[in-house]
Amino acid sequence: MTPSRLSAAVLVALTLAASGPVRAAPGEPMPAAAPSDPYELAGWCYGAMAEYLDVYERVTPDLRDIDKLFGSSVKNEARPYADDVAAAHDELKVLSGAVVAAEKASLKPIAQRGAAAVSAGRGIWAPAEARTSRELARAWLSWALPDRCDTNARELTSRSALLGQVLKYNAPSATETPPDASPAPPTPPVPAAHQEPQP
Repeated sequence: MTPSRLSAAVLVALTLAASGPVRAAPGEPMPAAAPSDPYELAGWCYGAMAEYLDVYERVTPDLRDIDKLFGSSVKNEARPYADDVAAAHDELKVLSGAVVAAEKASLKPIAQRGAAAVSAGRGIWAPAEARTSRELARAWLSWALPDRCDTNARELTSRSALLGQVLKYNAPSATETPPDASPAPPTPPVPAAHQEPQP
């Protein structure tokens, strides 16, 4: 590569770096308000997905009407988008598993932080829920869980499992005496003279 091409390549690289993060793969981006902490992010994603499923139950009639209006045929009119909803339930289990695994592996209680993150995730639906049922149905149709939610949940579950194994390995068993504690002296037998007479 000639010096002029090399400097042009460096200039392009610097320009791209200054323009912000580049996503490696296309998909639904994370909202700016989403937490960055992996545990809180898993809770936030769980809350957003749980509310998505709750919204579905409320807008099912509108979803059928929208599909009829635009001429698309819903495979199962009683439960439109049943495949999407089934996939959402599967993803909810992945997210839930990550939250539970992180809580079990944590050395301190973190469930309160998780509950706040779940509530914040559910809260992203508040603006759409304040609108008409038809507008809420349209929002439901266009929403997708950010891609990072799934990868974060799977990474968090894996890290939590490893940490849990380390904690179990390092914890003394119930039959073991901790290394820095001396065993308790045996209780001496009570001399017969000091025993109370039996009635």
